[in-house]
Amino acid sequence: MALLAAAAIAQQVPSGHAPSPAIVYRPGADIRPPIVLTKPKPEYTQEARLAKLEGSVLLSLVVAKDGRAREIHVERLLGLGLDEEAVENVRAWKLQPGTKDDNPVDVRINGEVFFRLPRQLWDWHLVSAYFEPLAGASRPVVVKARYPPATDPEENALVRISFEVDADGSPRNVRVETSSAPKWETEIVTAFGEGWRFQAGVKDGKTVAVQGRFDFVRGSHSPIPLR
Repeated sequence: MALLAAAAIAQQVPSGHAPSPAIVYRPGADIRPPIVLTKPKPEYTQEARLAKLEGSVLLSLVVAKDGRAREIHVERLLGLGLDEEAVENVRAWKLQPGTKDDNPVDVRINGEVFFRLPRQLWDWHLVSAYFEPLAGASRPVVVKARYPPATDPEENALVRISFEVDADGSPRNVRVETSSAPKWETEIVTAFGEGWRFQAGVKDGKTVAVQGRFDFVRGSHSPIPLR
């Protein structure tokens, strides 16, 4: 009889049948969102600090019923290793899970990790650093950075440049893609071309040229929307 019963159960549950995935909710009328209880200060990478990169990384994550963050994805990049640091920071968040009918459930939310450095208000700094290495190649790493001195007037400014980091780590073909005013372009292009150096990208053991794009901002915010 036991063998017959076991055979009947085996027919009802196909071999290798995986359990249904857990339902992941979104905050809404009957879904209370998770609450961030504590979060550590995010760590800066050495090159991001050197390059004076600041801003925020936008992430999506699932807060599980046990309060742990999982399925963490970067939705908006910042660059220079800070995206990876943001993911590690979120893993260390202490979270109160979301609920449905007062019961803990898995809920997907968005979160931001902010990176800020001490500086004078009108200092130039980076707000985005993007590279586009070839498949299988590493990106360049900032090893030297120089900015124009902060001067009056007190005015927010933006200069977006595109460039190529050569195989020797020098920036080439620096071009202004957009700016808030032409008067800022020359000082950024000059400072970048003369004062920035990189550890070149590598593919198959050889240094290679890599395309990049940086957004430089002066003041507290960009005077034009960034995309």
